[in-house]
Amino acid sequence: MRRTLSIGGALLVACAFALLAGCGGGQDAAATLTIWQTYNDEEYPVFKEIVESFRAAHPDITIDVVRLPFAGAEPKIQTALTTRTEPDIARVDVSFLAKLAGKNALLDLGPYIPSEFRDEILPVALSSCYYDDTLWGLPDQTNGLCLFYNREHFRSAGLDPERPPVTWDELISYGRKLTNRDEGVFGIGLSNSLWWTLPFFYTHGADFLSEDGTRCVLNSPEGIAAFQLKVDLYQKHGIEGGAWRAGGIIHDLGFQNGRYSMILNGPWAVESLKRTGIDFGVGLIPAGPVGTATNVGGNNLVVFRSTKRPELASEFLRFVASEETQRMWASRLGQIPVNVKASDAITSEEHPYLAVFVEQMETAIPRPQVMGYPEIENLMNPEMQAALDGTKSVEAALNSAVAEIDKLLASD
Repeated sequence: MRRTLSIGGALLVACAFALLAGCGGGQDAAATLTIWQTYNDEEYPVFKEIVESFRAAHPDITIDVVRLPFAGAEPKIQTALTTRTEPDIARVDVSFLAKLAGKNALLDLGPYIPSEFRDEILPVALSSCYYDDTLWGLPDQTNGLCLFYNREHFRSAGLDPERPPVTWDELISYGRKLTNRDEGVFGIGLSNSLWWTLPFFYTHGADFLSEDGTRCVLNSPEGIAAFQLKVDLYQKHGIEGGAWRAGGIIHDLGFQNGRYSMILNGPWAVESLKRTGIDFGVGLIPAGPVGTATNVGGNNLVVFRSTKRPELASEFLRFVASEETQRMWASRLGQIPVNVKASDAITSEEHPYLAVFVEQMETAIPRPQVMGYPEIENLMNPEMQAALDGTKSVEAALNSAVAEIDKLLASD
């Protein structure tokens, strides 16, 4: 039977953590815990309930929650580190954690997060919290990409609306039936960035880095074949609508207005699409030579090294990632729980799409934890753009990007 967390249940869990950590000790007395977070409008009210449940078990503390825009969080944190005004806890994108850890800005959570608790966390999500074999955070949210498709478009094209394409070859076949240039409808719309392209690489068996982690190897034969497929969807097969082009209709907007029949997107898009009334389905990423696979996104909660309340701050991270909190989070928001013990909070009746994402995450491959990952994206994206618009060959574009990425890796 699926269980959901009441506020009373949350209080019990918070009290249990408090007892384990020695609630009422000296560091909690008259203390303030500052948290910077980036939750969206749907998530924020639920997060506030979590904070209040935790605070109720610590009546002598104050929790100061500061809401930051997601896009502005990284520069805000970097400025705060420079001015020594960083908070105790912050919610950061998984790609930002390595940079913070490499700058010695974070608290080593090894002494504060027991191994038995780590065993409860979804491995692919927990992997994003490690840098140089040290634990620097705990995940509060994890996600990956799946294939969204318009059921009504499928019906109109004579396709089974309950059967999305299983392989990339099948996607091409479906795309040809779905594309109607006279009406401005295309089989698929794709975003151009490395992160959004990783499913192509991973389904072809391409590695991101060499075994020793010193070189980028996305220009391997497997990598070239993977990105050639993405380019061919636009240039050769004519089923991709140029969603990546400057001035083009971006993939998610094009899906909403009926321009694209299929897109890649994450679980964050489900609720907004439901509100549009579109009859859509979600399927696994089409399989390549090594099967289906997805990339990994999400956010982690980290504690800054400057905190005066390391036990309390790390206790809050455990509370957010705990079974009971994650059970409530998944049930209320329809998101993937980061605690594996909360997986039964997902029901096909209440969240029919979420089960597909949970299945897809079984084949998820995390990005490498390197300090310069955002810079890697910045180096790769214009080269990929050049290949998509035909000004460079796929091989030349990948070779050029990899050469610059290798310089970056050597300088870390």
